[in-house]
Amino acid sequence: MRVCINNIEGKLSNLNIGPVIFAKRLSKELERLGINIVSKNQKHDILLVFADDSNTPGKIDESRKKGAKIIQRLDGIYHTFDRDFKKENEPIEECYKKTDSVIFQSKFNKKMVENYFGKTNKQNFIIHNGVDPSKLRGSTKKNGKNIFLCSAKWRDDKRLYSIIEGFNSFNDENSELWVLGEPDYILQKGNIKYFGEVNHKKITSFYNNSDFFLHLAYDDSCPNSVVEALVAELPVICTNNGGTKELVRNSGEIIPEEEYDLKPYALEDIPFVEEAKVREALVSCLDNRGKHVFPREDLYIKNCAKNYIGAFQKTLDSK
Repeated sequence: MRVCINNIEGKLSNLNIGPVIFAKRLSKELERLGINIVSKNQKHDILLVFADDSNTPGKIDESRKKGAKIIQRLDGIYHTFDRDFKKENEPIEECYKKTDSVIFQSKFNKKMVENYFGKTNKQNFIIHNGVDPSKLRGSTKKNGKNIFLCSAKWRDDKRLYSIIEGFNSFNDENSELWVLGEPDYILQKGNIKYFGEVNHKKITSFYNNSDFFLHLAYDDSCPNSVVEALVAELPVICTNNGGTKELVRNSGEIIPEEEYDLKPYALEDIPFVEEAKVREALVSCLDNRGKHVFPREDLYIKNCAKNYIGAFQKTLDSK
């Protein structure tokens, strides 16, 4: 089977963003499992399109003419009033209408897309992201403190303010909060440490030196950082919004809040997570240490890639 992936070459391939990071992981594992990953100019059976065709304009039509099947892999879609989300969604929706089948990252991702683009009658699959466990399961933690880690490209919907204020209200002398990424909110406290942007190759040491992971994003579909944390066997604290709770399941603590109704919103209207609820979840993590469900082999990149191969084959077999 020959597969072309549209965002591992060209202008997008050097960007340090979630879809590109995951595409490269997936490509490497597919090749290890015997799939021939080819460039856009080589003959292929499957064109896997991440979001839309903007990185390889016209490639969908060209590939179809040459007999290839087209699969769209959907990440999040635009839905906030700080940008012209209808216009920015146009190329994604156009691709959604053209493809033979669709891979959604999560049930929430599918629900969101169908709310904006309409339900699909094509073959569709829900496949969570995956990561190689080989470097993420060997804790080197030595300082004896309870380390709560959080990591993201911080913006309003990631709710760093709620993480920090919730942790601050926790007020446990034996716990620290480590923040990776350029923060959009800073509280100067001795037990809150800011590390700024961290090279992705070095991030594994932070997972391996931590005990728990915090991710209170409002509507993430399938955050890579949470997949990494779970494969590193860190219990994850999240809310019941977005697709994160689908990943976490019994491997962490889920904070209840009013469910997002999928309608467009302004970033300043994103609700804060109550400090008391965050504090309760932190306490629960400590109380339930060792009781959360691990390992999470369902999120290993090998099993993720096998699910993609299954989707490829079913798409090729369809008329």
